[in-house]
Amino acid sequence: TNRAALARTSDPAFTLKQASSYDRATTDPKNEKTWFANHDYEQFIRIETNDTRREWVIMEHEGPGAVVRFWLPLHPPRDNQIIRFYFDGSTTPAIAVKCNELLSGRGFIPPPFAFVAWNEIDLRNQQTAAPKTQRGVAGDLYFPIPFAKSCKITLDEIPFYYIIDFRAFAAETPVETFSMEKFAAAKTTMDRIGDALLADQIAEPKTKSFKATIAPDATLALAMPKGANAIRNLTVKIDPADAPQVLRSAVITADFDGEQTAWCPIGEFFGAGARLHPVHDWFRNVTTDGVLTVRWAMPYQREATVALKNVGRKSVQIELSASASANAWDERSMHFHANWRCETELKTRPMSDWNYIAVEGVGRYVGDTLTVFSPVKEWYGEGDEKIYLDGETFPSFIGTGTEDYYGYAWGMATWFSSPFISAPLRDIASRDSWRGFTTTSRVRPLDSIPFRTSLKFDMEIWNWADTKVDYAVGTFWYACPGAKQNREPQPREAGLALATLPEPHKLTNAVEFEIMKVLSHSDGLKIGTQERYGFDTGSWSGDAQLFVEATKPGDFIELLAAENVKGPVRLTLHATKSYDYGILKFAVNGKSVEKEFNGYAPKPVIFGPVELGTFEPQDGKLILRIEVTGTNEASKGPRHYFGLDALQIAPP
Repeated sequence: TNRAALARTSDPAFTLKQASSYDRATTDPKNEKTWFANHDYEQFIRIETNDTRREWVIMEHEGPGAVVRFWLPLHPPRDNQIIRFYFDGSTTPAIAVKCNELLSGRGFIPPPFAFVAWNEIDLRNQQTAAPKTQRGVAGDLYFPIPFAKSCKITLDEIPFYYIIDFRAFAAETPVETFSMEKFAAAKTTMDRIGDALLADQIAEPKTKSFKATIAPDATLALAMPKGANAIRNLTVKIDPADAPQVLRSAVITADFDGEQTAWCPIGEFFGAGARLHPVHDWFRNVTTDGVLTVRWAMPYQREATVALKNVGRKSVQIELSASASANAWDERSMHFHANWRCETELKTRPMSDWNYIAVEGVGRYVGDTLTVFSPVKEWYGEGDEKIYLDGETFPSFIGTGTEDYYGYAWGMATWFSSPFISAPLRDIASRDSWRGFTTTSRVRPLDSIPFRTSLKFDMEIWNWADTKVDYAVGTFWYACPGAKQNREPQPREAGLALATLPEPHKLTNAVEFEIMKVLSHSDGLKIGTQERYGFDTGSWSGDAQLFVEATKPGDFIELLAAENVKGPVRLTLHATKSYDYGILKFAVNGKSVEKEFNGYAPKPVIFGPVELGTFEPQDGKLILRIEVTGTNEASKGPRHYFGLDALQIAPP
């Protein structure tokens, strides 16, 4: 919880290391087939036998250290797998528990140190009740597990995906090894720290502040008190009416002791990305009323200036305030850096490594915020992080996917918050479509990455679609004076209008099924709306359909299709076919449609037009009855579901 500790070189010194299930075929950056290999699961170090048990070793290290971050997907078929931690050469595990329970906060380590990255607007929710479903979500463990001489971690069945980050100390470093007895004795401290990590942050008194209208290309600056101090709190207040564009076109800059160390749009700087949605992690807080706060410690020896620059096309009203207090400066002190890179219409083919940042100097990497705009539904984040330290030619960090780096799994979460990872609500809250903007953040209070000479951070552009996407990333790091980096300011890109998705197409003369009034239905029938699903055959009219989870022949629904209809009309159906859909018959105002509709297809497709016929309204109304009569022999799973898109109504 000591934010200022990150602003100093570590003592005792450590190297952050990673063990992961990355594809071991990733060996040669000149070979695209191997360098972007994607079999990043069921990988391990070796299989060994302990007390007649077969165990898969997924991490081992000789020397003192501490596991500080552990991620894996909570895969239900592995709910009973046991994880074991062996310390200091012992053949008896100090920890032997169900792995999924340990990493989800359902085991002996509670939230916020272990939690589920899922749709929880506030991690405090998980302290009282775990999420109802564990399917397709990730578990994150941030409780430090130290060891004096060595550590070995095993699973009792073949591992799925995993990432373990751990600190490695020099051989002579004294470290006290974890034990369950010491864990129990530390409960009071653990409770205090857990409460602090989740508490609402109290605003510190403002040292400097201004409120003004900033014209295009104008900059307003705050000169901080001279002498050895540190900025503790930086707040920007915007007019929500200026969002989202102001999040990209208003830029934070900072100069410490004569060096410009920060140039970053406020969206990425505060973790909000391109939308004014709530954000809450240990270093940033964003509220929907336009108050954005960061609490990185920002030390300086002699002088500091923070400023807001408007690179947009319209004037904006902004308030900037900062709090600072005395902070001794010595040979271990470092400056705070915040840099930004943006690339629009980035091609996803051929696959590539996209560089977040490259740094030369002495420092530590403490976090990043990634904002992606995708024009297509396909998953953009299959790519792995590759982090090179101190001149490495092969990365010592290779992950298992962009979402895994950011702490969630299988591209399923739509928003979450925690002290360590966060994602404001994305544009389309569906795992089936990643169109629009998605922002994810990872901050590193425990798993910061020290570097002695250099750091290079790449993220693979590994998208399921051959398309063009927009990437923007804010990177946060500390360094001793004189460090160099490769990210020049990008005022043109920050000043561009944010990308937008086209309006959903709508069929002419059509009534959308999802807005029709339900008049009656069979008992227990589940009726809902599916939105923004992508198809090879196009998209739903209005980007949605009525989805009915029928379970048997005879299940039915009656809908008020239209009112105030005059004269006979011709009805044309647009529907969906899928692998678990049934066979339907239709009737309008009691008159049956002669031909049944077979809703089966090997994969989901939009189907239509289907001519239902010409019908007379009754009292100006069209009442449509849909009944399940059976299912296709090839249909799978529930086999009787159906989905209806739109009904076109036209003169005969």
